[in-house]
Amino acid sequence: MQAEKAKRRAPIGTLGLLALIFLTVSGGPYGLEPMVASIGGRATLALLLVVPVLWSLPIALMAAELASALPLLGGYYQWVRLAAGDFWGFQEGWWGWLFTWVDMPLYPVLCGAIMRQGWPMFTGHALSNAATMAFVLSFIWLAAILNLRGARFISRYAMVSSVAVMAPFVALVLAAWWRAPAYAVPAAALGHASGQPLGWAGWAVALSTVMWNYAGWDNVATFAPDVHRPHHTYPRALFWGLVLITLGYVLPVAAGLHLDPVAAHWSNGYFVRLGALALGTRLAPAVALTMTLTAILSAWAQYTGQLLYVVPLPMSLAQDGFLPRWLLGRNRHGAAWQAVLVCTVLYSLFVWVSFTNLLALDVLFDIAGLSLEFVALWILRRRPAAATAAVGANAKAAAQHGEPPPFRIPLSGWKLLPVCCAPMGLAVAMLALAIKQQPRFAGTAVALLATGPLLYWFLSARRPAAVAAAGGSYR
Repeated sequence: MQAEKAKRRAPIGTLGLLALIFLTVSGGPYGLEPMVASIGGRATLALLLVVPVLWSLPIALMAAELASALPLLGGYYQWVRLAAGDFWGFQEGWWGWLFTWVDMPLYPVLCGAIMRQGWPMFTGHALSNAATMAFVLSFIWLAAILNLRGARFISRYAMVSSVAVMAPFVALVLAAWWRAPAYAVPAAALGHASGQPLGWAGWAVALSTVMWNYAGWDNVATFAPDVHRPHHTYPRALFWGLVLITLGYVLPVAAGLHLDPVAAHWSNGYFVRLGALALGTRLAPAVALTMTLTAILSAWAQYTGQLLYVVPLPMSLAQDGFLPRWLLGRNRHGAAWQAVLVCTVLYSLFVWVSFTNLLALDVLFDIAGLSLEFVALWILRRRPAAATAAVGANAKAAAQHGEPPPFRIPLSGWKLLPVCCAPMGLAVAMLALAIKQQPRFAGTAVALLATGPLLYWFLSARRPAAVAAAGGSYR
């Protein structure tokens, strides 16, 4: 009875989870502009349609199955730990947290770039580097304060923010197709602006950008205990999230290319100018202001919403004895304020790294973690008893309460292998491009990944004996 009451009190429903998926994976098409400049309009639209099939769909299916069957604090960290033991589980948890060190600062850095793009349009003056960095740091710490209100508040905030972020793009798409193109250019301009063959640099930027903008489906599983009826909510929210996010990328980019197909004009924050082009010069200042504000809201809402999935990672490691247990402390709203503080300090340090270098590290960390998650899916499918024992027969308990069974990918045996291999094939291509384009930062990523085994050896020796003997706590 107590467990049933706790389940009813879970603060995040289907719409709340859908909004959090939107903010975790997408947050709108801001940040796609460099793709057009790197590889041209046609190639950009092709990638935006192909990548969700090869990359996002398999990851969403994997996340839907494991999150609905194993709704545990820490999500993918616990999936890998159940499937492959403490050592690999720790690597997944540590790498997942490392991933956030370079992923989370991307949003305030992008937001700072958008602010610098829009500031001269309203003031006539450029924004200084010092003012930009003050804005970025304020962005980070205000989001941390908001997260101290707890999961219920953040899920409601995510719903409102998602609607506000996408409203200007709906207007942009509708207005763009009612207006003639702003530039009289031939259709060939949709290609690469220089007319020269694309080099590794262009494809590296484009592929890393599109994969980053379609990544994060598994991240929303880390706060599964706060999701109402996870076996029912996760599959639905992930499916509709994939459909809406793909449309939310393709339609605005296509509309923007209708207005200005010259690839060389596109850069971070260019959607602000496209909004002014779509609605005419008379409304240009108001539209530009609206687009700038919603661009800032998008980045801030993404960062704020994603703290909800970040914080359970150090908490889970602390719960299982690898990190200090004071990270488990919560305030009266249920927010883990000490873990939020630690994460915020880390992200404040990493915002000093450039956007492009952060993106290269981000994708490499993501690939490492995803590879272990797909291995976990494969192992747990072949050894389901291990997972069932660890979570107390979750599927059986759901059936006893009249709930449908957890979602399961409708493939079995070797037929499941293409689902696991398709995103990894794309990831290997991205890895090769990143290493060729930025070998120094690829080397940095490998060095940071190598800290996982070293830290496991160091922390295991200091892990509380009672926790280690019990194999951790799956909650």
